[in-house]
Amino acid sequence: MSGIAQNNTSNTRQLQQTGGLFQTGPGSSFLIHDGHFTQHNQAPTVHYCYDSDDPFKHLQAHVAPSAYASQQDGEAPKCHPNTRKAVLDEIMNWVILEATRIQWILWLNGAAGAGKSAIARSIVDLCTERDIVIAKFFFFRTDPTRNNLAHLVATLAYQLIQVIPGLDVIILPRIRSDPLIFNQSLETQFQVLIFDPLLELHKKFPFSRPLLLLFDGVDECDGHTSQTGFIRTISKFVELKSFPLLALFSSRAENQIKMEFRSTQIAKTTHPLPLDDHYLPDQDIRLFLTDSFFSVKETHPFNDLLDHNWPTPELVEEIVTKSSGQFIYASVVMKFISAPHLHPAQQLNIIRGLRPSGTLTPFAELDALYRHIFSQVRDIARTTLILVYFILGNATLRRCAEVLDISQADIHIALADLTSVVSVSSTKNGEIRFLHASLPDFLLDRARSQEFYIDRAYWSTQLSIGFFDKVASRQVIDYFYILGHLPHAECTPDLRARILSFNPSQMRDTYSTSTWSSYLTDIQNMNFGDGGEVYHQQLNVVTRYVKKRNPDQLWSLEEKHDIAVILAQIESEAVEKSKRKTRERKSAFGMMIRSLLK
Repeated sequence: MSGIAQNNTSNTRQLQQTGGLFQTGPGSSFLIHDGHFTQHNQAPTVHYCYDSDDPFKHLQAHVAPSAYASQQDGEAPKCHPNTRKAVLDEIMNWVILEATRIQWILWLNGAAGAGKSAIARSIVDLCTERDIVIAKFFFFRTDPTRNNLAHLVATLAYQLIQVIPGLDVIILPRIRSDPLIFNQSLETQFQVLIFDPLLELHKKFPFSRPLLLLFDGVDECDGHTSQTGFIRTISKFVELKSFPLLALFSSRAENQIKMEFRSTQIAKTTHPLPLDDHYLPDQDIRLFLTDSFFSVKETHPFNDLLDHNWPTPELVEEIVTKSSGQFIYASVVMKFISAPHLHPAQQLNIIRGLRPSGTLTPFAELDALYRHIFSQVRDIARTTLILVYFILGNATLRRCAEVLDISQADIHIALADLTSVVSVSSTKNGEIRFLHASLPDFLLDRARSQEFYIDRAYWSTQLSIGFFDKVASRQVIDYFYILGHLPHAECTPDLRARILSFNPSQMRDTYSTSTWSSYLTDIQNMNFGDGGEVYHQQLNVVTRYVKKRNPDQLWSLEEKHDIAVILAQIESEAVEKSKRKTRERKSAFGMMIRSLLK
């Protein structure tokens, strides 16, 4: 056998796809129509491994059809036409490599919503078009048949039987001889039902082309230990290089998965492929948006209500920027705008926050993703505090650690569970980067983030109080930190007391007069219900400070604040002080003269 045929021999049993229902195992069946699967939950059918006379039916009972079948509801589609060409070409070049192969494993990784699953589904199509045997398993966290490893090997074996002639007569007798094989470890199942049968067939009829095992959404498999153990097991067999068996893993770059692919044994045969800016995602997202808006203008029932120049290039670019290189945001936006019963331009205004959403939920899909990610965070209190600091202020790691009285290592640890949406710089004065520009919007919206909501007013108040406390205790702290929080703080008695006790002379560093002017403006705009007492007290304190330290910069204060009375008072105090000193000198001189005359 010079190659691997895509059509099975006649004695191979196949699932009857007649448009009716077929049983797939406990609790579900699938309606097949035009090659698409729709799941129907029903009373579970009990399957006992020990009384299965037919090994093929026994295999079927352990298969998860939705893990390899057509795109299911709520899942990512294939790549939009003419997008992701560079990354698809790189993966396919790796698959069909003619030269001596060094890397037998490929790890496609990226942020949440980067489009990994869409790329994986497109790879399936490209392999099928080129007659490359591919068996796939798409993990999905909300589907109990494919959010764990229980059905993995059976699903792979079933697919391989369908496309490789002669493989069934090797695999099925093994199932018949050991009906409890699916209760064995993943490693045992894989060796008995996948690796050894393929090796046996390869020895008889050498494979001339690679066989590809594709695993998408590894991070959606329950449990970190299951994820890393699964990667290790599959890699162990692939690395034997006994025949052209390749493995493509697709996942977020979560720390436990990252560590596994960095291990010495796996790293030397792995080709890591991160979905970063190297592949110019903004260009692909822009093309997707352009095509999608064109379709809306051509087909939407309300297209005659749209301006001919809608949307403007600036609006498209706004969505591209907000997408941050991740396709999910652009996809969610276009799905919302394309709703056939609503006005597309009005829908876009809702997205942009220019029109109330009412009962509509424009970001429901994205919000569900964010909430799941945050539900996995172990120390949500500390993580929230750190995110508050970066979202509400222009922070660096050093400044954040200083203000929160924690180490920079603590910041890295707290954010370790958010690597799919947040990137932390490794430099001392670096920053954290939100891989999704829409994440802060989500966290600052109570309706969207729910239990993970960041109340800007509350946290701005707490951070402002913390600033004044640190200044009072003479701790080194950057003054600019306060400017981002006071405008949003609540006028509480605690904050009022802290402001009244503040004096710029407590600061170790010197700041420009314009900075103090901005500070006073923030105080002026706050309403403590005291008739402006706080503002006037601080205006007096700051003016006196600037008069003493930078008298030639008083004009900067005068531009926005009325300090004439305070300056006059300072001058009057200076005159009175001068007179007092003159009287004191005369008195002292008089006492000296009287002393000499005695």
